[in-house]
Order: sequence, then C-alpha cells, then structure tokens
Amino acid sequence: MKPCSLFRNHTARKILESASSNGRANTVLGTARRSCFPTQRSYNSTLSPRRRKAQNHVPDSSSRPSLSTTLDNEVVGKARTILQSSAIPDTSEVEELLEACEAFAKLLSEGRQTLRQSNKLESTPASNLLSLEETHDDPKRQDRNDIQLTVPAKNAAAHLISSTAYKIITDSKVYISPKILSTYVNVQSLLRRPSSLPEVFDLYASKPIPKPKSTPLRYTTPNPNKPTAHIPLPVAENALAAAIKIKDLSLCFDIINYSVCASAFRNSKFLRRAFLPISGAVLCPFAVWKLATELSGYMSNMDPAVATDVLFAGILAYVGFTATIGVVAITTANDQMDRVTWAPGMPLRERWMREEERMLIDRVAGAWGFQQRSRRGEEEGPDWEALREWIGMRGMVLDRTELMDGMN
Repeated sequence: MKPCSLFRNHTARKILESASSNGRANTVLGTARRSCFPTQRSYNSTLSPRRRKAQNHVPDSSSRPSLSTTLDNEVVGKARTILQSSAIPDTSEVEELLEACEAFAKLLSEGRQTLRQSNKLESTPASNLLSLEETHDDPKRQDRNDIQLTVPAKNAAAHLISSTAYKIITDSKVYISPKILSTYVNVQSLLRRPSSLPEVFDLYASKPIPKPKSTPLRYTTPNPNKPTAHIPLPVAENALAAAIKIKDLSLCFDIINYSVCASAFRNSKFLRRAFLPISGAVLCPFAVWKLATELSGYMSNMDPAVATDVLFAGILAYVGFTATIGVVAITTANDQMDRVTWAPGMPLRERWMREEERMLIDRVAGAWGFQQRSRRGEEEGPDWEALREWIGMRGMVLDRTELMDGMN
C-alpha cells in the first residue's frame, strides 16, 4: 500500500474516533471520505440546479388535482353550457364534447393508476385533456399535476362521463349525426355501461329534428323507416360486443331489435346492394334486344326478323339462367354460419335480407355457449333456453343436429 493511502486511512480513522464522542459521526463521515478521496465528487454536485431541485422535491398528494375537478372543468362545464342554452348547439361542438368524453373513457379503461395533465396545447381537443404519458412509481418523479386514479374515483368518473354523454345526446336541441352516434357508442362501450344504447338507437331514427333559426324552437318529425335513419353495422357490432362483455342477454336482444332488425336498416341494405342489380335486370331485356337486332344483320341464311327473335331468346335465357344460379348461390351460402342457421322453408329473399340479424344472433349464441366444439349441445339453464326460444321465434335454428360435429 502506498504511503499516501496509509496516511489517508490513518487520518480518516482518527477523525471518526474523535467524532464518536460528541455524536457527529454522520457529519464527519463525509469529511473523512473527502479527505481520503479528494478527487471523488458526490452525485448531487454534478447535477444542475434544476435537476437537483426536481430530485429532492417530493410533492404533497393533497395538493394534486382530483379527477372529478378535471372532469368538471373539461366535460361537465361545457355540457352544462349546451344544456342550459336555448339555442341549437353546433354539431361540431357536440362532437368535440363527446370526443372529450371518449378520451377520458379510454384513459379509464386502460387501468392506469396515475395520469399526468398535459401542459401543451395539441391539435385535437381530446389531446388537450390528458396526455397519455404515464408517471413512474417513484414519488420523487411525480409532479403536482398528477391525478391519482383510485377505484372509487374511477367508478365516480365513469358514472359522471356516462351520465353527461347521455344527457347531451338525449337533449331535444341536439341533432344526432352518424359521427355523434358512433362516438357515444364508443364512450359507453369503453365505460362498460351500454344499457342506454337501445334507447339511443331508437332516438337516432325517430328523434324530432329542431329547425334552425326558429323562435321559439320548432321541430320536424322524421320518418324512422327512411334509409338514412339506419344504424350502421359497425356501430351495432360495437354495441353488441359491449353488451356481451357485461353478460346482459336482454340487452343483446334489444340492441339487435333496434339496429339490424329495423325497417330503416333493411331499406338501406336494399338500396345499397340490391337496387343496382335489380335495375340491371330490368334494363337487361332492352339491351339484349338491341344487341340481337345488331347481330341479326350479319346473318345471311335466316330472315332478319327471325334471327332477331332467336338471338334475343338465346341471349336472354343465358343471362337469366346464369343470374339465377348466382342469386341462389349467394342466398344459400352457409359457410359463415356457426351455431345459428335458417329454419327450413325460409324464403331466399328473407335469408339475404336478414343475414346481418342472423350473424349478430350467432355471436350472442357463441358467447353464451361453450367455446369447445366438442361440448356444444350440452348447454342448459334459463338464459340458454330463453335464447333458444327467441331464436326459434325468428325463423332460425340453434345447433341444428345434422350440422354438428360427428352428426353428418
């Protein structure tokens, strides 16, 4: 060992022995270390003043903002302004408010314990509420703007967001646009509170529409059967998935009845998917007759009038038979069916028109029954019997015997 090291160790031992008598060993220990190692610096000495202050700062949890206060400032206050106003609110304003509710619902559904308020203004209203940055578990790294999410706070916030969104969308002055409906369904699905969705689906089709620039406000009664009043299929699927998560069978029935079973949905499907083929079928004979007339001029061994009739009959028969085979193939396809199939005798037009209804019912049956294919058919209980009876009343069959594994 070097002489310098021996001198340093001897000096440190002397300092500690002299400090033990007056109770200042902890203070003098630092002096001893600095005397032994004069070139070594403490960690705090290398930090900048701002970082040293942040490291030594431990926030008081009582000074942090509560989640209810943040919700009251960002959501409830704006909703109260819309509800108390006598003017018709702008659709973009309602969409912005519901997007804020959706942003809060997403944060609550992620199961976080701490949220950090954002101090930066972003481009979207939802990002102005709370940032997605999650704080660390170390209390020294937490900020005074952090919001602690306890279980009671989450439940209270979920109830507040759900009730606020419901009050907004059911207000008589608010027009329910497709985007507003989709956002509302997302909010309730994230919060696992979809009990109000059937009522909102009915309001979407039959809610009176306020007339702009009318004093006092006057309303027009819409036609609930028009194609534009239908519930979009992705929205219905999202609502049904939320009802399946909470295992509410009656709610699943109501969502299906008010979405894909409504007349507006069937009328919309007819216009979107059947109107063009039917129009082509109506115009097909005229086009075939024109084509037959042109082709008959190239035939020299037959009278042009007879040739036109023969060509017209042949081409029309070919087109008609081919189209019939295609329609039968489309309406009788069952590869997508799992547990729910059509009862014998159901017309093909009904099968095609109500395919989305059967698809959603099939999802409900798959969620309530056993997931193992080998155990299908062993389900029992009041819910399962009610589901089987409800499916039978709609012209469908649950677990047809000849289509089950090992029975064909």
